[in-house]
Amino acid sequence: MADKYQIKHEGIVETAEGGHARVRILTQSACASCHAKGVCTAADLQEKIIDATCDRPYATGDKVILTGNSKSGLQAAWWAYILPLFLILGTLIITFSITRNENLTGLLALGILVPYYLIIKLLNKKFFKTFSFTIKPSTE
Repeated sequence: MADKYQIKHEGIVETAEGGHARVRILTQSACASCHAKGVCTAADLQEKIIDATCDRPYATGDKVILTGNSKSGLQAAWWAYILPLFLILGTLIITFSITRNENLTGLLALGILVPYYLIIKLLNKKFFKTFSFTIKPSTE
């Protein structure tokens, strides 16, 4: 039942030291696995580097399985996209109802994101613990 909420990706260790590793994974959209991807321009294949914790030493080039909790993905979407959207909308509504100045309203609505993302950056270590991935050796 625990596997139901697990995200798994195969990856290759880029660097590893002190209980942390940087793992390169290849992500693809549904289009990338489609049989007609050669005809369509929507094929999407990307390499990403993910920081992960490890309980044993790994060498550069080792094949691993990167696992994470899917529930933490929803929580990350909340902090990165949904809450900032609410901040922008709230700032737009409140500022325009008070000032009736569209230029000031737009500037403040975008400006509210600067302190928000600075706070997120300051809490980076806390978020790293919350949204962590772990790696295990690949069975291949």
